[in-house]
Amino acid sequence: MNLATLKGLKPAEYAEAADGYRSTAKMASAAKNDIENRIAVAMRTSLKGEAAEAASKQVALLGQNFH
Repeated sequence: MNLATLKGLKPAEYAEAADGYRSTAKMASAAKNDIENRIAVAMRTSLKGEAAEAASKQVALLGQNFH
């Protein structure tokens, strides 16, 4: 990186991008917690049978998408 490139950087743009990333990460974390702690638990306690087991596995996989 040369001096001209460094002078052209706009730290405020990076700060805005970081804020957006943090916001997205918080939303993903909340979604994962809801899936793992609320939805999956409710499914396991109220549903029975092979279809319920398959659905439970799919919900667990869905939760992994929000790591």
